[in-house]
Amino acid sequence: MKKIIAIVAGVLLASMASATDDPQQAIPARLKVMFERPDKPLDIAPVVVQADWAIVGWRQDGRGGRALMKKTHHGWSIYLCSGDSLKDAATLETIGLSADDAAGLAANLKDAEAGLDSSALALFSSFEGTVMMNEAANGAGHAGHERSCSVKRRAR
Repeated sequence: MKKIIAIVAGVLLASMASATDDPQQAIPARLKVMFERPDKPLDIAPVVVQADWAIVGWRQDGRGGRALMKKTHHGWSIYLCSGDSLKDAATLETIGLSADDAAGLAANLKDAEAGLDSSALALFSSFEGTVMMNEAANGAGHAGHERSCSVKRRAR
């Protein structure tokens, strides 16, 4: 019996680890833990990944934008929030992505957003400027979100 329990526990742990390793599940789960509230559901889609970088579209409470995520030894973290600028490979290179990663991410985002409705794209585009995120904001919960990603900033 102990052997069966050990095997079942091992399988469960392995399946949990593989689920959290999948960026399509791990990224939305992380963002929802950080920012979602019962009265303000958070919609995360699409999620596109290239190497250790990802771009996600987010919508919440009539607001929206895109977030550039980076995978570190702590998992996925928000690197910055912006709008349409994250669709541009040259901008992504300026931020620090390799040319290959920038081009791949931009192409993946274009493909993923092609199937979305115009209202979602309008919300993604409505985020003005760029907000750099820091370690504190990545673990700050919803209060950090209110001050950071969902605050409209004017481009300089």
